[in-house]
Amino acid sequence: MEIDVLGSGSAFSVSRNTSSLLVTDSQQQRWLIDCGPTVPRALWQRDLSINDIEVMYFTHIHPDHCAGLPALLNRWKSFGRQAPLTIYCQAEHRPMLQQLTALATFPKAEIGFDIDWQDIHDHWTWRNWHLSSAATQHGQSNLSLRIEVDQRVLFYSGDGRPTPATINLMQNADLAFQECAVATSLADDASHGDVQSCLALAEQLDLSSLGLYHCYDEELPALTDAIAQQDNVFLSYDGLHIDLNATTPVIAQVQQHKLT
Repeated sequence: MEIDVLGSGSAFSVSRNTSSLLVTDSQQQRWLIDCGPTVPRALWQRDLSINDIEVMYFTHIHPDHCAGLPALLNRWKSFGRQAPLTIYCQAEHRPMLQQLTALATFPKAEIGFDIDWQDIHDHWTWRNWHLSSAATQHGQSNLSLRIEVDQRVLFYSGDGRPTPATINLMQNADLAFQECAVATSLADDASHGDVQSCLALAEQLDLSSLGLYHCYDEELPALTDAIAQQDNVFLSYDGLHIDLNATTPVIAQVQQHKLT
């Protein structure tokens, strides 16, 4: 499993793309997780075919996680995509996402390829992928995602503080991404993560690699200082590429990528 961090920033970041991952397995099957307004350009900068992404997964539909959908679909339509696309989302979020899909082709309705809308479940399979979801603590219903494929496990929180259910999904993850907005402690009923709770989580689960992301721009220096002594926690960043099948540990890959 290979992870390409298309974006790691918060909703209104001026220095980073909105948070999104591109996940590719050993058979070159690709999922796009979330698609905020700056994600399409990040994708266009990659050497990808318009047919390469087979599945999109939306953790929730705050604009910084879905507003790039019409631009991406419009490009695929304009350049003649033929491959079908599967979109996983929460049932109550589908009508809004379908409106964004309609915007991609307005005033015409034809997009040129099939879109298969699927509800997110607690546990399900897609081809050889085993998937699980659970709700975080957030202002809008947000479903984290656990992916198991190629004998590796990836966890991605989407927005929100961890819950007992999402903590359970993080168990034994080779790589976990947890939203972490700030370096100061937030109230237990807050809708975003803080570094203290993330560090406690990494220790509780003995995670080998925990990436913090969706951080407020102004908090990045303090967050960097807060994790400086942690050998299993890192700040995610745009363009980071991690190969979970490599013999090099994830943290070493993160550090090496910074140097290249």
